[in-house]
Amino acid sequence: MIDPEGVGHIRIIKRMNFRTVLALFKELYLELRKRPEGRPYIIIHVSRSLSDEMSENLKAFLMFCSTCLDGTFELSVVE
Repeated sequence: MIDPEGVGHIRIIKRMNFRTVLALFKELYLELRKRPEGRPYIIIHVSRSLSDEMSENLKAFLMFCSTCLDGTFELSVVE
């Protein structure tokens, strides 16, 4: 989902394969790159119940993206 400010959001509320997360991220990133507003901004929202088992991998992935891709990437834990 892309909000009116041009920020992309991925919400993960149940356990999913990391390959699926990557596919969603890629699709959203490429869509945001088409916009004239500038650098892509993506927030991945993870439910608290999944944060312990997924957050380390997602943090490492987002750190990699921050260093290699043009854009801003965040991980948000939701209640």
